[in-house]
Amino acid sequence: MAETLYIIDGHSQIYRAYYAPFRPLSSPAGEPTRATYVFCAMLMKFIAEKQPRYLAMAMDGPAAKLKRREVYSEYKVTRKPTPEDLHPQIRRIAQIVEEAGIPILTCEGYEADDILATAAEKFLSPEMNVVLISRDKDLDQLVCDGVAIYDPMKDETLDAAAIQAAKGYSPAQTVDVLAMIGDTSDNVPGLPGVGPKTAVKLIGEYGSLEAILANIDKLPPKVREGIQKNRSTLDLARQLITLDRHVPINLNLDAMRFDGLQSPNLRSIFRELGFHRLLEQLESKDQASQALPLESAAAEASAPAAPATSSDASAPPPVEAGQPTTASDFDYTTVETPEALEGLVAALREVKRLAVDTETTSVQPMWAELVGISLAWQGGKAVYLPVRGPLGATTLPIELVRAKLGPVLADAAILKVGQNLKYDMIVLANAGMPVAGAIFDTMVAAHVLDSSRLSYSLDSLAVEMLNHRPIPIENLLGRGRTKVTMDRVPVDMVTPYACEDADLALRVAEIQEARLAQENLDDLFKKLEMPLLPVLVEMERTGIRVDPAALKRIQQTLSRQADVLRERIISLAGCAFNPDSPRQLASVLFEKLKLPVARRGATGASTDSAVLEQLAPLHELPGVVLDYRKLTKLLSTYTSTLGECIHPRTGRVHTCFHQTGTATGRLSSSDPNLQNIPVRSEEGRQIRSAFVADEGCLLLSADYSQVEIRVLAHLCGDPTLIATFQADQDIHRTVAAEVFGVGVDEVTDEQRSRAKTVNFGIIYGQTAFGLAATLRIGRGEAGEFIKRYRERFPRIDEFLRRCVSQARDNGYVETIFRRRRRISNIDSRNPQLRALAERLAINSVVQGSAADLIKEAMVNLAARIKRERRGSRMLLQIHDELVLEVPQDAVEAERAMVVEEMAGAIKLAVPLKVETGVGPNWMAAK
Repeated sequence: MAETLYIIDGHSQIYRAYYAPFRPLSSPAGEPTRATYVFCAMLMKFIAEKQPRYLAMAMDGPAAKLKRREVYSEYKVTRKPTPEDLHPQIRRIAQIVEEAGIPILTCEGYEADDILATAAEKFLSPEMNVVLISRDKDLDQLVCDGVAIYDPMKDETLDAAAIQAAKGYSPAQTVDVLAMIGDTSDNVPGLPGVGPKTAVKLIGEYGSLEAILANIDKLPPKVREGIQKNRSTLDLARQLITLDRHVPINLNLDAMRFDGLQSPNLRSIFRELGFHRLLEQLESKDQASQALPLESAAAEASAPAAPATSSDASAPPPVEAGQPTTASDFDYTTVETPEALEGLVAALREVKRLAVDTETTSVQPMWAELVGISLAWQGGKAVYLPVRGPLGATTLPIELVRAKLGPVLADAAILKVGQNLKYDMIVLANAGMPVAGAIFDTMVAAHVLDSSRLSYSLDSLAVEMLNHRPIPIENLLGRGRTKVTMDRVPVDMVTPYACEDADLALRVAEIQEARLAQENLDDLFKKLEMPLLPVLVEMERTGIRVDPAALKRIQQTLSRQADVLRERIISLAGCAFNPDSPRQLASVLFEKLKLPVARRGATGASTDSAVLEQLAPLHELPGVVLDYRKLTKLLSTYTSTLGECIHPRTGRVHTCFHQTGTATGRLSSSDPNLQNIPVRSEEGRQIRSAFVADEGCLLLSADYSQVEIRVLAHLCGDPTLIATFQADQDIHRTVAAEVFGVGVDEVTDEQRSRAKTVNFGIIYGQTAFGLAATLRIGRGEAGEFIKRYRERFPRIDEFLRRCVSQARDNGYVETIFRRRRRISNIDSRNPQLRALAERLAINSVVQGSAADLIKEAMVNLAARIKRERRGSRMLLQIHDELVLEVPQDAVEAERAMVVEEMAGAIKLAVPLKVETGVGPNWMAAK
C-alpha cells in the first residue's frame, strides 16, 4: 500500500487561522495568540485523524526577493501589509511546528506553492501519494493521480474529478484559465472583459489557451480584441501563475518522517501561551477522542467555496466544417506482417520526403527501448510498424525491420522530417538503423520562426497550423501512479497516436518551409540548425565517462570538509545547535552573539546568504556558515545525482542538448544539466575531476575568450576596442585607461575591475543601479562611471540604441546569423517592463550572435573530424566551451585543429581567441 506525504501550505493556513471567526486571544504575557491557537488546533486535529507518517510545511521566501518580481515588479504589490499582530504569531507558529518535528521547507526567491510543486514532482511515485494541505486555487494545476488537495477546515479532499466537477475544467487547464482571468489578490493582470465564466467556456470549447489563440478569428469580437491588445500580458500572466516544479531546494524524505507530537518543549510553549485545552489534548493518550470546541466555527471560516460549473461550459461540439480534425479523420494503418513490410519498403523507394517518429519506453533516448516506428510521406496517410507490445500482440521482428527499413532511413536522397528528430535519430541509431541525409525538424523550425512561443510541442503546432486536435498521450499511458510505458499499450491504440505524430510533422513541415523562406530564415535553419542536429546526436550518444570511484571519493572528501565546518560553527557559537536550521542559527547569531538583524522574514530574522555576507566582516561565524552551505549544496545537488545518471551499459553520462531551450539560441542541457556544474570554487571544480577520458585518450577543453565582448566590438565598430583585440592586449585595462583618463600602465586593479564589470554588464543592459549593487558603490558614482564610459565609447552607446530601435520598429532583433527574437513590451507604459524589454533587445543580439558562432564552430569541427577521419570526439558544449576526447598520441595536432576551426568559424572585425587545456579529467583540462 502506498504511503502518503502531507505538506502544509504554511502561510495559506496561517492566514486562514488568523481570519477564522474566533474570539480574540492573548497569552498571559499579552502576546496575541488567536491565529496561533486556531492553527495549532487544526494541526493537532489533523494529526489525530490522519496519523501522518510523512509531514512537512512549506513557507514563502522573503516577499522582497521573489523570483516572480524579477519578471514583474508589480507582483503582489497591491496586497495589504501583514497585520501587526500577525507577525509575532507567524514566528510563534514556525517555532511550534519545528518543535513538533515537522520540517519547514523554504527557499529564498520562491513561494510555498513552488515548493509544494517541487515536492510533488519529486516524491510522487507508485509507493508515495502526495497531499497538499491548502485551498489555494493555484495548486489545482498540480492535482493528478496520486496528488490531491486537502482542506482541513472543511475536511474535504479534492482530486482531479472533484476539481473538474466543481470548476468546469481539469487541473491541467488551470493555468490557462487563471491566465485569462488574472488574479487581483496577487496583482496578476488578466484579459479585459474575460471573467471566470467566459474563460471556462473558451477552455471547454477549445481545450487549451494555445488552441484559443490558434482560433482567435472565431472568438467574439470583444474577446478577440482583448487578446490581440494584451497578448504580452497574457504571456506574463501565464508565466506568473505557472508553478515552478524545480526549486533549488534539498528535499529529504527521511527528514519528513513524522513520529507524533513527542517534544516536551511543546508542553512548555502551550503553558506559556495559556493553551490549556490544547495542553490537555497533547497529554492525552487518545488525541483523536478529544473534540475541540472551535472546529465547527473553524469549518465555517474556510475560504469561499469553489465556483460551481458554469452553465455555458459545454463539451466541445462534434467535428463539422471548420471544426478541428482528429486522428479518426485520416488513413492510419498498422504494418504487422512481413509481406506488408515488403510492400511498404518498395513504395518508400520512390519518395523524396519521409516523416519519421518512434514510440519508446522512456523519454530519455539513451535509456529508451524501441517499441515502434511510424512513417508518413503523403498528407493524411501514415503507417505504424510495431516491434514491441503487450503479451500476445502481433509485432514485427526487429531484425526484419532493421534489414528492410534500415536502408531507407540511411538513404541520403530522402529528406527525413520529424518533431524533435534528434530523439528519434538517437533511438534508431541505437537500434541499428541510423538516419542519414537532409533533415527537417519541426520543433527547431518553430523555434527559429519564433523563439518566444509558449510551446514548441507538436500538439500546439498542429492546433495552430492545421486546426487539428491531437490524441493526448495520457489517453494511452495514463497519469500518476497508474502510468504505464508504451510497450504495454495495445497496438491498435498505439497506431492512430503514432501515425498521427508522423503525419502532423509532415504537414506542419510543409507550412514551416514556406514561412522560413518568406521570412529569410532559410539559411539559419538549413545551414546552421539542421547541420548541428546530427552533431548533437553523436555527442549525446557518445556521452562523457564519469568515474564512480572518483565521484565517491569527492563525496567523502566534501562530507568530511562539511563535518569540519559544522564542528567549527558549533565551536564559534559556543553551544550545540543545528546549523541547518534557520531558526536555531538566527537564535545564535542575533540573540547569543548579538549581531545586528539585517532583514526580517515571515518566520523571523533572516539568515539567507545575502544577510550572512553582510555579517561576515563582523564575526567569523557567518562566513563559516556560508562555506558550509556551499559544501552541503554541492553534496546534495551534484555528487549523488551524477552517480544516478551513469548509464549502466556505457559507463558514461549522456546529457540531452536542446536547440529550443533558450530564446537567444544558446544550447541548454538536461538529464543531467552539465552547464550548471560550478567551476569558480575549488570544491566545485573537484566535481569536474570525476569526468574522465577513456583509456589512451585525454580531455581537451577549448574555450572562447571574451567572445561576447569581441562580438560587441565587431557589431559596434569601436576603433579602440578593435585595435585592442587586434593587438591581443588587456581589453579591461584599455577601457579603464580610457574612462579614467590615465595611461594603461597607471590603471589600478580597482579601476580595471570596474571596467571589467561594465564591459560585461553593458551586454546585459546594466543600469547605474545594477552597477552600484555589483561594485557596492553609490548610485551617483556608478551613474557617473557609465556616463564617462558612454562618452568615451559613443559607438557602443549608438549600438545599444540601435538594438532598442530595431526592436521597437520591427518587434524583434537579429543576430549576425539573422536569428530573430521577438521583443514584447518595448513600448509598454510600465517602466519596469519597458526597461526589461530594452535589456533583452541588447542581450539577445550579442549573446545570440555568440551562441550562433559556437554552433557554427561545432558544425565545422564535426565535419572536419569526419572528413579527415580523426580520432577526436566532441563530448560537451558548455556555454563558450567545447570539451573533446582526443587520442593521447595526437594531442598537439588535435589541439591545433580545434583552435583553427573555432577561431575561423566566422570572420569578425576582431580576432577570435581560443584558450585550451588538456588533461586526464575535465578539471585538469579546464
